Amino acid sequence: MREDLHVIRDRTRAAWMTRRVCGLVGIASTLRIERLIALDGAGRLPRADALRMALETEALALCFRPLPWL
Repeated sequence: MREDLHVIRDRTRAAWMTRRVCGLVGIASTLRIERLIALDGAGRLPRADALRMALETEALALCFRPLPWL
């Protein structure tokens, strides 16, 4: 199965919405992936590079567990 930028973004967003990852990191990661989608769409970044960076961003987000509430 070939990865898709929008699917990676949706998985990352779902991870922070379900508190699987730290909200701060999850939101920032989702925004970064959205930027990669825009750069790819504008032809400013090769698709392979955008996919690699999106997967790296998702992986990074999954490394940070949520912080406990005060």
